[in-house]
Amino acid sequence: MKPIRRIGRDDNPIDRFKNELDNVFQRFFDDPFFWRDNSSRSFSPSLNVEEKADRYVVEAEVPGMDPNEIELEMNGNALTIKGERKRQDSQSDDERNMHVEESSYGSFQRSFTLPDNIDADRIQAESRNGVLYIDVPKDQSRSRRIDIQSRD
Repeated sequence: MKPIRRIGRDDNPIDRFKNELDNVFQRFFDDPFFWRDNSSRSFSPSLNVEEKADRYVVEAEVPGMDPNEIELEMNGNALTIKGERKRQDSQSDDERNMHVEESSYGSFQRSFTLPDNIDADRIQAESRNGVLYIDVPKDQSRSRRIDIQSRD
């Protein structure tokens, strides 16, 4: 999994250090060496964050999940995605005769910080084919080009 760092060009060194430390811990605990068996692995959606001219687009892979069981929360500039991926069948682990099980289930919470130039009131989300798409518009009123006049 590729670590995600704070989006923006104006990171300060303390934020970069904190994000790098978070990424180290994330990679450490995602290492298969620490999984006792597949049933102890919990689900965590893979994320892609893309910057476009007028918005950021977040894609979260949530296969088999009901969109009504996913929560999105914006707190300041922190976007949090949380929910629970549940097993689809009703059999207990003792009743199942699995030979290979690589699917993961469980509660998850993913948070990351977006830049200051977002319009939080216009964020929209939709789920299509197991992918949650979150459209985060940039606040266009915050940035504008300033012409420089010459007085020569």
